[in-house]
Amino acid sequence: MSTLTDVSTEPTLYMNGDYLPLSAARISPLDQGFLLGDGIFDVVSAWQGIIFKLEEHLDRFFDSVRAARLETRLTREQWRDAIIETTRRNQLADASIRFILTRGVPDGVVADPREIVPTEMIWAAPYIFLADDTQRREGIRLMISASRGFSPDTLDPRFKCLDRLNSQLIRLESLEAGYDDAVWLDTQGYVAEAAASNIFVVKKGQLFTPASGILHGITRATVLELAERIGVSCAQAQLTSFDLYAADEVFTCSTAGGVLPVREVSGRPIANPNGPITRAIDEAYWAMRSSGEYGTPL
Repeated sequence: MSTLTDVSTEPTLYMNGDYLPLSAARISPLDQGFLLGDGIFDVVSAWQGIIFKLEEHLDRFFDSVRAARLETRLTREQWRDAIIETTRRNQLADASIRFILTRGVPDGVVADPREIVPTEMIWAAPYIFLADDTQRREGIRLMISASRGFSPDTLDPRFKCLDRLNSQLIRLESLEAGYDDAVWLDTQGYVAEAAASNIFVVKKGQLFTPASGILHGITRATVLELAERIGVSCAQAQLTSFDLYAADEVFTCSTAGGVLPVREVSGRPIANPNGPITRAIDEAYWAMRSSGEYGTPL
């Protein structure tokens, strides 16, 4: 494998069959992804020259493609190859790679959504963490949002769609209130997820995570697998804000940084922020990534 370095020139994007410099990449202002949020995306990451769980991310991507009745000119294998090639062209060993499909540009103001040529884009950027070193060590401050998550009878949270206004609003809400992030409850008051991550609770040595009303995160699935490997009992359950307040440990997880400890929830200090189970899962996660397991080399 060739040695990859951080990008030092203008980024290269994949756009509708071409590899273009960022300054030349264009999306029409009439694209339905821009006008309506009519599209889906996924984010996969590379670490030390290896893309982690690319096949699982493609599974989720194509589930959303079918569920949203979107069309793509690329096969799964072509998406896979283009994701790898885009990352290579940007000379990134550690990367966050976003791949996007929109319904595209219509022929007129009112158009049949079944008859639009799609827009396909891939963007690779240097790997990012959702939190800085201090937050990753000591934990973040999380608040319960006043907003509620989508229920499956409106827009199923399993759609990883372009419309992220709800995520942006609770992110703004948390920052304005002096917190680092926020978590939704569902319409029945059960804990759902954070703006860009899933959530786990530790109580008396057992791990819990919301069972429904959430995006099925690839990192969440990885945490469930790792918990079983290291002998930590884990249950998918209905949790309330009380469970967060009374937890021994709380952490979030996402593609952007893996496991992130939580030290406070809506003014209630967590009993053992970045406690032993949080640390064990985090260490196992990065060991898995460094080992190349589930990895696709660049």
